[in-house]
Amino acid sequence: MIRKILNDIKNGPTILTLSQIIDIIKSLQLLKVEEILKNDKDFLEILDLLVESYSDSAIFEVNNNNKFFLEKFSDWLLKLGKKYPIGRNKDDLSSYSDIFLKEM
Repeated sequence: MIRKILNDIKNGPTILTLSQIIDIIKSLQLLKVEEILKNDKDFLEILDLLVESYSDSAIFEVNNNNKFFLEKFSDWLLKLGKKYPIGRNKDDLSSYSDIFLKEM
């Protein structure tokens, strides 16, 4: 499933809208932790792509109706990263989670 999400992102638009990011966020949160840990490199690549789109343009789309999804995802990332350090650098995911709390 992680591979499919990553391929969908790579084959889609270069920069994602906030609604596309939120759809991907929801998919990621449905994954089993075992799958994330087994495919941590792909998971981190997905996060990098989401951060790039969010920082580039989606940050301007944040409002009271969609902020909840970003806050929930940020919290989920923090809990995941604290419990299971991910990737070669044993990332705690806090740098990723912080990005999605930023607003313009």
